[in-house]
Amino acid sequence: MITRRKRIGVLIGSAMAEYMKNILNGMYQASNDLGIDLVVFAGTQLAYNFLDGGEIDKDHDFVNTLIRSHVRKNELDGMIITYGSYSVFMDEPTRKKLLDMYSDIPYILIEEFTDKNNTGYLINDNYNSMRKIVEHMVIFHGYTRFLYVGGRADNREAMERQRAFEEVLLENDIYFDRNMIIDGDFFEDCDDKVELLLDRNDKPDAIICANDLMAYAVYRVLKKRGIPIGNPRIIPGAIAVTGYDDDIRAASSDPPLTTVMQDFFSEGYMAVEKILLLLRDGVVEGGIVPTWVQKRGSCGCNVGKQHRYSPMNETERANPEFYAVKVAELMRENIIISNVKDEISDKIYDMLYEAIYKDILMYNGFISEILTADVVVNQLRGLIDSRYRKYISLHSLISAFSDYVSALIHASDNQRAVVSFSDILVAGMKYLQNCLLNTADVETVKYKTEALQLSLISRNMSLVAGVSEEEMYRVALSKMDFSDKSDIYIFISDEPACHVFGNENFEQGALRLVASKDVVNGIITYSKEERPLVDSGEMILNYASKYGQDKSNRYCIADIYHADKMYGVVISRMEDEDVIYLTLLALQIAMMLSYK
Repeated sequence: MITRRKRIGVLIGSAMAEYMKNILNGMYQASNDLGIDLVVFAGTQLAYNFLDGGEIDKDHDFVNTLIRSHVRKNELDGMIITYGSYSVFMDEPTRKKLLDMYSDIPYILIEEFTDKNNTGYLINDNYNSMRKIVEHMVIFHGYTRFLYVGGRADNREAMERQRAFEEVLLENDIYFDRNMIIDGDFFEDCDDKVELLLDRNDKPDAIICANDLMAYAVYRVLKKRGIPIGNPRIIPGAIAVTGYDDDIRAASSDPPLTTVMQDFFSEGYMAVEKILLLLRDGVVEGGIVPTWVQKRGSCGCNVGKQHRYSPMNETERANPEFYAVKVAELMRENIIISNVKDEISDKIYDMLYEAIYKDILMYNGFISEILTADVVVNQLRGLIDSRYRKYISLHSLISAFSDYVSALIHASDNQRAVVSFSDILVAGMKYLQNCLLNTADVETVKYKTEALQLSLISRNMSLVAGVSEEEMYRVALSKMDFSDKSDIYIFISDEPACHVFGNENFEQGALRLVASKDVVNGIITYSKEERPLVDSGEMILNYASKYGQDKSNRYCIADIYHADKMYGVVISRMEDEDVIYLTLLALQIAMMLSYK
């Protein structure tokens, strides 16, 4: 007897957020390791994506009802709900209604507590993490005049972080009042609010931000006003700034942003583990995902800092492997993006150790090979070109490499060695900087290309919409070839179903497969008379699998809807970075259908 694989639904908020990609990466890794199917529902944060002029509560009601309908029909065993991002724009009654809709299915909440039966939760240690960063500012740096840029007032993460900020100030007899705090709603586009905060407060020592996005807004406003960022005790007129999240831009900001690093990869992985434990045992303990403070230049740290990599001592000279172990462990800690699985972390360590140990042997004359810039660049290339590249921060690797080689230069009294290490530093930094620029260029080109393609999809569909629906779907899918997108299935209802606010039993009606694209069959479209019907008792996911190679255990579902009409769904096996692409494709199709 064949046992069906567990099928877990994942309800996400904004697919555009970088941290959400990291959470999904963790979930995808867990799904591979643990042998389960994941079905991602591309929910949207309304302030970013809802452009139809609808009311927020009604739009949320529509999306929630659609997703709950999919959960019922596709026999999901359990759900993971990224509550913090998905519910950020909901009021409390709407949030309660959302969770009530899933009361009949086991679920794990991310970023929210729950004590209901057959549920569990995972949260980041928001309170204690913010305490650590504020205590660092108060006790270590001695700052006494603080401003605070918070998240939404009714969001749990925002409340926990602000409570920690206020309590540390109270415990240290530091004055603050409501005029020193604004709500930035976790948006980067809050420059106007930061301007207002600075206008009504004179000469603060520091601005604490509840996330990195709002800290970037603070950076822009301060630079626009000509105010330097850093330690006001050292730099006249400066203001220290901190964030929270360790966003991808934090380490490369000018100056690098002091922030709290959240381990989103592990959070995603742990969520999958917890839902499986809940399904097996009927109960699971809540979990706290570890965080830690990354101290950088924006808070006033690292000014005139000492090198983190010390030269070899006498014992290490006699036993070079000891030094290689020490440096490889420190460098791994510095460059890895998160607390990834031990096997991945160990592989990265092994590559670092082998390179450093070989360099030591060459440098000290234990082997006949000569240590040159070319040798080191090839070692860096091996690391960058490896399958573990996505777990390594290029910004952090550049910093670690520079610190390590600079330490060797300063510790050496051999002029030939100084020249050799200087050449290595220049060549290595040039290579890594080129990698960083190339990565940025590739991402920019990908973004521009896909943005253009989505526009062309809309244009091309409009040009042929009057010819036939079949041709409209064909031109939509044909553009996917240029983005290497595959395995996409479009299902449309015989008649669009209208949503009624408050109706939790919304039914979308009979669905038919109208078009598909996969690596085996290419593009297939069907005329209205030929469209295969999804039987009432049949799951859409299984039905889609009949028309393509079932090569992945990860699915994404995006609803095709506009205003209050539901037209169908798009299903795909695309990777995490393509979730937003699929969502926008669904919106483009919905707009075309709404004009008919």
